[in-house]
Amino acid sequence: MQFKTRNLIGVCALGLGLPLSAQAEPEFPRVSMWTAYDTGSTYYIQASALGGLLKEHAGSNIRIIPGRNDIARMTPLKSGQADYTMSGIAAYFAQEGVMLFNSQKWGPQPLRVVAANFGNQAIGLAAAGDADIETPADLEGKKIVYVLGGDAMNMTTAAVLAYGGLTWDDVRKVEVGSPLEAIDAVLDGTADAMPGSTGNPLIERLTTSPRGHAWVQLPNETPKQQEKWEQVQEVAPFYRSITATEGNAVSEEEPWYSGGYALPIMATMANQEADEVYALVKFLNEHYDQLNRQAPSAEGWNLESQDFTWIMPYHEGVIRYFEEQGVWTDEYQKHQDELIRRQEVLSEAWQQYMASIGSNDFQPVTWSEQRLTALEDAGLAPGLR
Repeated sequence: MQFKTRNLIGVCALGLGLPLSAQAEPEFPRVSMWTAYDTGSTYYIQASALGGLLKEHAGSNIRIIPGRNDIARMTPLKSGQADYTMSGIAAYFAQEGVMLFNSQKWGPQPLRVVAANFGNQAIGLAAAGDADIETPADLEGKKIVYVLGGDAMNMTTAAVLAYGGLTWDDVRKVEVGSPLEAIDAVLDGTADAMPGSTGNPLIERLTTSPRGHAWVQLPNETPKQQEKWEQVQEVAPFYRSITATEGNAVSEEEPWYSGGYALPIMATMANQEADEVYALVKFLNEHYDQLNRQAPSAEGWNLESQDFTWIMPYHEGVIRYFEEQGVWTDEYQKHQDELIRRQEVLSEAWQQYMASIGSNDFQPVTWSEQRLTALEDAGLAPGLR
């Protein structure tokens, strides 16, 4: 088995190797290319820790290409320059051809999950303690942060608003350029609430400020609350109910009933070689304890934490490993088949739309309409709009 080795300028070389399958014992690339967030980010540190383990135990290497934004991280994967990515929820946006990927250069992408870090981190809205905000319904008329270019954060806010039967039209939008500007806006009274998480150290600035801090609560226990969560997932299908008891400003005595999603998502393209992906996920699980000790917020990478009925399909090499472990069921395979059918419907709709327009006639609004029509005609949920 032959693999090409790429030489890149300005990337960080780290160790990554792939274990040998007990049956096939395939060879593995001397060098693999990955993308991740910038140096120093949790995603980068997790990739680095995994790389160190793989170099130690398998003698192979990765090179991590740091990307400052979602497009920068996904472009090398799309072009074939990179083999894997440590992505945020942008991987789902790319699958759907929405947000930043609603452009002539992108459209829906055939991505597959290798593993998803479903950890304990909750993500939702953090409010100033003096703003009288406890539930999503209390957000009506309040000043809410909108992060320019922060699609994932803004979709989380939209999901919280949906729990309260609200939309962005029901609040006063406060536009900021970054998470740092977001916390400053809440601290100085420009805004009343912002996207936040139990893993975000910036929240500590709010908890110790004169304004104080309150998490916006989204309980999911009673039938009425579960109906509200159905409203949430119509807006943001990737957002799952979580009760947080660990992290910033939460405890067993004062939990945060919120939501969250996998961070990061280890993803690749559908055509990535199955033997290699199988070996990678096998290695990840066999060395999970070491990884969890060495990297922050890595508790959700193991097999037990995976969500087999989430919003992106697993790679066929991963499913082979799941089958070996006896955890893959007919129900999960049916869900997997529907996710792949969804990608096929989106791909066909994209090809038809692109064939119908001139080289300079792409319109994001028109593609969005075509996308929704194709999904509805196929009997599939529209998901993100």
